Amino acid sequence: MTAARLDLDPATSRVLDDYLGALAARLTGPTRARQTILAELRDGLVEATHARLAGGASQAQAAAAAVTEFGDPATVAAAFTPELAAATARRVALTLIATGPLVGGLWLSVLAPSGLATPAAAPPWQWPIIQAGGWPARLLLAVIAAAVLAAWLTVAATGQLTRWLPARPRLAPTTATFAAAGTGLVDVSLLTTGALAIPHAAAWPPVAVAATASLIRCCLASRAARRCLATRPAPS
Repeated sequence: MTAARLDLDPATSRVLDDYLGALAARLTGPTRARQTILAELRDGLVEATHARLAGGASQAQAAAAAVTEFGDPATVAAAFTPELAAATARRVALTLIATGPLVGGLWLSVLAPSGLATPAAAPPWQWPIIQAGGWPARLLLAVIAAAVLAAWLTVAATGQLTRWLPARPRLAPTTATFAAAGTGLVDVSLLTTGALAIPHAAAWPPVAVAATASLIRCCLASRAARRCLATRPAPS
């Protein structure tokens, strides 16, 4: 991180950079969102420093006063927690929504030829594997629906609707956590289903590809759920 003005001496620039570095270490969230926040703060620090230089302060005094005015890095970072938590939740939700059809399509390519799924003839709850699975299989369908709903609710809660909805900084991280956890549970179930489908599969490659996709997404979903929980603002 470097100061935005080249006319500040190295010692003054180092004061500003050290402050921004301490602040950056406390910010958690998507890289682009953090960089945007730090760039805005850097510009503000430099402007505050130059305003004091214009008042006759030395560069060292101006930089120290600007940093003091901005406040403790931990306090400043905490003020950006809701914004970064929302950015994290939105990114997680959009990723889950984008990967859902892909992973689902891969598993359909495995289950349809085996006769365990008949997507063209009946809705999912009437597939043979769901009928044979009884209530656990129907519960899994409910988890899929709930995870999809939670993901879209996260997107809505971090988009244009925020202009009209009451501020609820914990909502998006919570729904994103639920969506990620639900997705992970679905992938674990799909991996189990894949093991059942192997004897009926005409070829190994579709099973291997689908299982690999689910395994990767399961690991990423678990990590995403922990990240959303970690960035969720504390109750006010």
